[in-house]
Amino acid sequence: MKLLFITRLYSGFEPSLKNLTWKPEGVPTIYNLFNKVSDTYDTSIIFTAKDSGKTYTSHWVEKEDKSIKVKNLNATIKVLTGIYYFPNIFPRKLSMILRDIRQLIKIIFFIKKNQPKLIYCDSANVVIAYILTKIFPKKPIVVRVLGVCSFWRAILSSKRLVHKIYKLSYKGSFASVIGTQDGSGIEYWFDEVLKKNVPRYVLLNGVDTIKSKIQMKKIKNILFVGRLESYKGILVFINAILKVLKKYNGQVKIKIIGDGTLYKKSFDICRRSGLIENFDFMRSIPHKEVLNYHSNSDIYVSANVDGNLINTNLEAISSSACMVIPKPQKEKLIDIQTYKLLKNSVLYYKVNDANDLAKKIIFLLENSDFILEYKKKISKIKSSIIKTWEERVTEELKIIEKLIN
Repeated sequence: MKLLFITRLYSGFEPSLKNLTWKPEGVPTIYNLFNKVSDTYDTSIIFTAKDSGKTYTSHWVEKEDKSIKVKNLNATIKVLTGIYYFPNIFPRKLSMILRDIRQLIKIIFFIKKNQPKLIYCDSANVVIAYILTKIFPKKPIVVRVLGVCSFWRAILSSKRLVHKIYKLSYKGSFASVIGTQDGSGIEYWFDEVLKKNVPRYVLLNGVDTIKSKIQMKKIKNILFVGRLESYKGILVFINAILKVLKKYNGQVKIKIIGDGTLYKKSFDICRRSGLIENFDFMRSIPHKEVLNYHSNSDIYVSANVDGNLINTNLEAISSSACMVIPKPQKEKLIDIQTYKLLKNSVLYYKVNDANDLAKKIIFLLENSDFILEYKKKISKIKSSIIKTWEERVTEELKIIEKLIN
């Protein structure tokens, strides 16, 4: 039985496609599903190159489409190139429009030729998914939403044409829409944006097993993991830490794992402060190494403004971390579910408030017994919250199999 997956070419997949060996980084929601499905079904994957944007960087500059076979993944892979297909003299916006039209046409021809039983699209391709429901009304088409970012939130009331197009697209007659429970309030957003009769599921992501170490060290390790972007709160985190270091210079070590458009700015702020020796900027590193840093951290800080049940935070929970995270944003319906699950097992601070974050970290450093206390609290409840990736992907696969059967 043939299944077709259509997803954006995520930057974490690019090295695997270039090296022809499947060792993906980032987006485990997607790549773990690929791994599971391809073991059972005749799987095709179309990656649509969307090129660099405001909050991510793509290094895929191929001018032609690529058919690729990689080791460790039993799937037919095709990468549809992006704006580099068109002459450089074209304005970028025009190239982006032509890119999407061209990718749509290529996908339509692929479906007509290969006749997949089910089509699964990520949210970056929801416009394509909507059009496919009109062209292939009898084929089950699933849309996968990886959480509600500020862009998706804006489509509800924005007057911009691009937002209106996406809002219309989400009204498609999809067989199902599956969302990630990342604390972003996706369940409420679904109620606003989807057709009332479209089945929807909200699933918490899985977690790789992490060996937790509830111990204390003289020099405290403070960990930040995530893309270095404004919505992840990296500048809020750094401004808070610089306030902490005024009092605890040399007594804490700050580990920052991640890359993004604010990497250079973040590094330069720390360098100019004269406190750079307290920081380790590690850019992107293999996932197994990230898990090791989780297990060895004393304090884990999240500054994400879009929701705090994201992968890195689930990994922190799995490692029994002493977690410091933003308070729920009730007016935006963000982190309502996060608070329901975590309650008083983590320490909360005011969203985007570097001063309050600094106060909370200083409190923990001055009262180290509370670091141990929060680690023990999260350790007690984590088994009731998190699933393994095997359990999580099996849950999604059952939804897909229900549609195709």
